[in-house]
Amino acid sequence: MEYITSSDFHFKNTAVALGKFEGIHRGHQLLMDEVKKQELYGLQSVVFTFDRPTRLTLTGDTKYKQIYTKEERKTILEKRGINILIEHPFTKEFAALTPERFIREVLVEKVGAKVIVVGTDFHFGKNRSGSILDLENLEEECGYHLIVVEKLQLDGKDISSTRIRASLEKGDMEEASALLGRNYSVSGEIIHGNALGRTIQVPTINQKVPSFKLLPPNGVYVSKIHWNDEVYYGITNIGTKPTVNDTSEKTVETNIFDFDKDVYGEKMVVELLHYHRKESRFSSVEALQTQLFKDIEFGKQFVAKIR
Repeated sequence: MEYITSSDFHFKNTAVALGKFEGIHRGHQLLMDEVKKQELYGLQSVVFTFDRPTRLTLTGDTKYKQIYTKEERKTILEKRGINILIEHPFTKEFAALTPERFIREVLVEKVGAKVIVVGTDFHFGKNRSGSILDLENLEEECGYHLIVVEKLQLDGKDISSTRIRASLEKGDMEEASALLGRNYSVSGEIIHGNALGRTIQVPTINQKVPSFKLLPPNGVYVSKIHWNDEVYYGITNIGTKPTVNDTSEKTVETNIFDFDKDVYGEKMVVELLHYHRKESRFSSVEALQTQLFKDIEFGKQFVAKIR
């Protein structure tokens, strides 16, 4: 997959899906299916999105948490077989483009769009003033075909990134997975922790996770781990480890069942399958160890039921 992160590009004969694609959820995947179909007609499949949350540029909001990092989004789209991913810089100058200029100067001249795929609620251009109507009005003149994809629903409600965020924020991993079309995951490099886990017979791997990554509530989760094309299961703790730490820094650490390999510096993907319990402060390390043994037993029983 070709990966574009600047405004300096020029393509011809493409089918492009447009959107912020924050969750790359099941509804978004319908748009991507449409551009993939166009490959049969000699067009390159393109996903056009932005290099940052739009609110960061528009309002300066630096506290906004993202469902996926850019690296995670790139990996997901690569696996879906998209030919080109464009993460256009969302600058104030770019945000000020009128809808017509965006269509003519960006989509037609630079992206080379012959097919444009959007959702029913798509808005674009200065102050989000552009809509499907603008795309329809220039369709014949600019020589592209517009495809509008209806919203997908689950349990009678629209699938949306907002709904996914709500599921994650309350720790409902099953609902989040159903909306995403995949298990929610945390990707990151394995870093050194305080090595306490090994001394209490519960060795863990610690992941480096960006501060802007949206994480579910602090607590213990049953997890599925991907490393070197191998799959493992385990329990993952998200939180501040109050029994052994005097810090507010949030960490993600996982005990992988039946695993004893040196993986420092490597990357792992940890899928969170089920929220088991909230994070607690224990009276002693021994009490923590006893609870972790119970968590591991619960995790193994949970995995046995779903495998």
